[in-house]
Amino acid sequence: MSLLTLLLGILTALAPIAGVKFPESAAREAVLPARELVLEPQCEGELTGREEERMLAAIQFRCELVGLREVQVRRDGRHFLVQVQSGLIPTMEEYTETLDELESVLNERTSMQLLRVHPDSELLVRDGEVQELLVAYETAVVAHEEHPELNTPAPQMPALPARLRLPGYMLAEHRVVSPEDGSGYYEYMVVQRPEAAAEEEMLVTELEVNLASPDVLRGHINVELTARGGEMLTRLTRSMRLGKERLAILLDGEIVCAPLVHAELGCTFFISGMEDGVSERVVDGLSMPLPVPVKVIDRRGVEK
Repeated sequence: MSLLTLLLGILTALAPIAGVKFPESAAREAVLPARELVLEPQCEGELTGREEERMLAAIQFRCELVGLREVQVRRDGRHFLVQVQSGLIPTMEEYTETLDELESVLNERTSMQLLRVHPDSELLVRDGEVQELLVAYETAVVAHEEHPELNTPAPQMPALPARLRLPGYMLAEHRVVSPEDGSGYYEYMVVQRPEAAAEEEMLVTELEVNLASPDVLRGHINVELTARGGEMLTRLTRSMRLGKERLAILLDGEIVCAPLVHAELGCTFFISGMEDGVSERVVDGLSMPLPVPVKVIDRRGVEK
C-alpha cells in the first residue's frame, strides 16, 4: 500500500468526526484498488501482428465500455496483462461483479458479414428444385423446434443445386417482421459465399468494426469500420451496379437487411431491420470484438 493510499484512508475515516465532507472520488480511489488480470488467448499458434494490435485495442475498449478506467494492456509472452481500476463503478461489490463478468464481456461477439446479393436472386429462389429443398429445410426446422428433447443437430441451409452452376454463392435466410403485430416469416436470397468474397479481398466482417452505436430516432445501428474495412467496402460497392444490386448484411448467419446500393460506401454505414430489444445486444457484440476469445486465468492485486 502506498503512503498516499494510507493517508487517504485515514482522512476518510476522520472526516465524519471533524464534520468535514470528504470528496467521494478520493474515498472511492482508496477503497477500490487496482487489479491486474491475466488473459490467455483461446487459440492455437501465435497471433499475427495485426491480431495482436487489434487485441490490445479491443481489450482496452471493452474494459472502458463497462465503466473501468485507466486501463493498461500489455503483452507478456502468450498472455495479455490488463491492469484495471474502478472507474465509474461506485461500490466494491459492483467493482467485483464487473471483474467477475469481464471475461464474458470481452468475448461478446456478433458475427457480421457484408455480402453481395446475386443480381438474379429472386429468380433463382423461385427455381422448382430450390423450392423443394427449402420446403424440406423448413419442415426439418419445425420438427427440430417442436422436439428439442431429441437433441438432434439443427438443420443446415441447403446448398444450391449443382445444375444452376453458381460456384461461390449460397442460400441465406432473411426474417421479415410485420410492424403491426410483430409476426414474421422467412424469405431467402442467393448471396456470395464468405470465402469467395475473401478471395477477392471484399469480405467485411465484425473484425473490421471499430464502433457500433444505436440511432434511436431512426431505429437503426450506425457502424464505423477500420480503414482496412472501409477500403474493402468501397471496393465491394464500386464493383456493383449502383441502384440495381443489393448488399446483404448478415448477423450471426442471418440476413437482417439487404438494401439497394445507390453509392459507393466507405468507413460508415448503418444496419436497419432490427427487432425491438435486439439492437442493444448487437451493438455490444459488434463494438470492436476481440480477434480470438480469451480466458481470465488469474486476477491479482497491484502493489504500488
